[in-house]
Amino acid sequence: MVEPIGGDNGLLPDEDELDNVSRDQHSFGGAWTLIKLGALEKYLAAFNTVLSKQSFTRLYIDAFAGTGRCDIKVDGENKTIDGSARRALDINPAFHKFCFIELHSKKLMALNALRSEHPGKIIEIIQDDANKALKTLCTQYHWRRERAVLFLDPFGMHVEWSTLETIAKTGAIDVWYLFPYAGLYRQATKNADALDADKEASLTRVLGTDEWRKVFYVQNPQSDMFGGGNGDVRDIDHPQMLKFVSKQLKTLFPAVTEPKILHRGGNSRNPSGPPLFALYFASSNPSLKAHGLATKIAKDILNSL
Repeated sequence: MVEPIGGDNGLLPDEDELDNVSRDQHSFGGAWTLIKLGALEKYLAAFNTVLSKQSFTRLYIDAFAGTGRCDIKVDGENKTIDGSARRALDINPAFHKFCFIELHSKKLMALNALRSEHPGKIIEIIQDDANKALKTLCTQYHWRRERAVLFLDPFGMHVEWSTLETIAKTGAIDVWYLFPYAGLYRQATKNADALDADKEASLTRVLGTDEWRKVFYVQNPQSDMFGGGNGDVRDIDHPQMLKFVSKQLKTLFPAVTEPKILHRGGNSRNPSGPPLFALYFASSNPSLKAHGLATKIAKDILNSL
């Protein structure tokens, strides 16, 4: 049994709490941590096996690399497991190059130590905001000769739509995106009167359009006829909001899987607690043969979890 660290009574942790704990430790997690890392690890092995027969240079990019380890709670006991960076380094056949992006200095120290453990591997460690670093990386490579897998595991609503646009334009990057499902419905408040400028800007920045306002909200027929607030209320439930996210992603990427919903507790077969994340796979490769094979592998993995 896997239990998350933080929060109690099955309530959703506050977003600031999630962010602070993630920054102060390796990271923290529960059932969703094991599921996302399991899916990523299986895909990396399949990706390298398939492309090892071709001449592409293979890159692994971790946009929020952390320390290389994760803290979770299992059967009431804290446990440290290998995170995405360490798992990627252990994949065989191996990637030709690894790019680890991390903004925070304490975590960079751990990544540098991790690099020293693998002197035979080419590991680039970038200290920068993930959005800025990814946009730079996407313009540095000749993507006709390279192929990459990118893991996006952000803190809250941090991945900008403009970053996804840049990634999609490469035509050469496969993306595993842990979308902040809980952040979406927390920001899109039930009553639009509670939407402040920051929440609106965050939703538009992550979703790539302000059309969410028209899709999510309708005029409340019982609103104050004398000007007491705009009266808009959210008219769709959480799954419908996520369908809007899926629709948006499909405008960018040639192939996008249906998301795997990751809950706070339980496991992939018997989830419990509120949904926290939606795990997407997207391929930017315009070739039907290429993205068809990639999504088949990803779907098989997601269905097996």
